[in-house]
Amino acid sequence: MSDKAKCIIALGAFVIFTFIGYKLLPKDEVVIQVDEDKADNKIYVHIEGCVHSPGIKEVTYGTRLYELIEIAGGETMDADLSKVNLATILSDEQKVYIPEKIVFEEIKTNTSTLNVSSAKHNTQNMLININVATIDELKTLSGVGDAMAKRIIDFRENEGYFNSIEDIMDVEGIGEAKFNKIKDNITT
Repeated sequence: MSDKAKCIIALGAFVIFTFIGYKLLPKDEVVIQVDEDKADNKIYVHIEGCVHSPGIKEVTYGTRLYELIEIAGGETMDADLSKVNLATILSDEQKVYIPEKIVFEEIKTNTSTLNVSSAKHNTQNMLININVATIDELKTLSGVGDAMAKRIIDFRENEGYFNSIEDIMDVEGIGEAKFNKIKDNITT
């Protein structure tokens, strides 16, 4: 038998054995398992702010924020739901704050008309809620500029609400010294 014939027979045997081996290999199956136990799990979420019945609520795993607001008696007329993500899936031990609308009133003076916020975003009289404050409100804090205010907002959008004022030190650039300058002017 010639070398050419041997190569053809060897190649043919290789193809046949490869095909048979492929057919005999176990196939991976995609199995989607639903953890039914988790769907029945209860979680506890603390809701505060502009809802009729604030407090700790027991809900099932997978509950969304809009459902929690309904469980808490619904939002009050002062609630500003545009500041929260109603589609957020809640997690155990989470604290949720429903902010109040900021209403501007006109005050007439002898020389001009001033717009004054009823929320009085004045750091001398009012605390800044770091869970709902805007960039401009955060910039009223000592040592907080545009970049730092944006980092605070980005942090709370990515990591969730601050549970305590001390949690703001988790934001890059806010150490103990900066925290000590602003701690008397902030709340959660």
